[in-house]
Amino acid sequence: MNIVVVGAPGTGKSSLVQALRQALQADADTSGFTVTEHGAPHQPHPYDLTLLMGLDLPRHCAQPDPDVLRSDAHLRHTLGSQAIAYAVVYGKAQARTECALQAIRYHHKRSAKRPPSAAASGWHWNCETCSDAECEHRLFSALVKTSGSVRP
Repeated sequence: MNIVVVGAPGTGKSSLVQALRQALQADADTSGFTVTEHGAPHQPHPYDLTLLMGLDLPRHCAQPDPDVLRSDAHLRHTLGSQAIAYAVVYGKAQARTECALQAIRYHHKRSAKRPPSAAASGWHWNCETCSDAECEHRLFSALVKTSGSVRP
């Protein structure tokens, strides 16, 4: 699994990446996972999981740094506009690492349960008898992308 960590400046991306590399390497089930740090997401997005650093602002901080807030908002906008799913990681030090590991385990478990895509299997459902909501969503999303708009 390829994991990327993105976040605003000063959110501790590098520290989290190092902690995750150590934790994942120590676990036999995740020793082959890679963790990379990037300032901003980009297309093509070759990662299986994107972790966004949350803004853990101190409660006494009346005026958060506007540059950090703008950077975080830009990252979230970019992730959304590129339709990149992500998990937000919160906490301090070890708690943040545990939060990230929880997201990684959850994503790994869900991706292991998913059946191979229809394109990879060579076998396709007859759409009139299919009741798969995710399949219907993918089909509708692809149609919207190609037509550019939805018409009633």
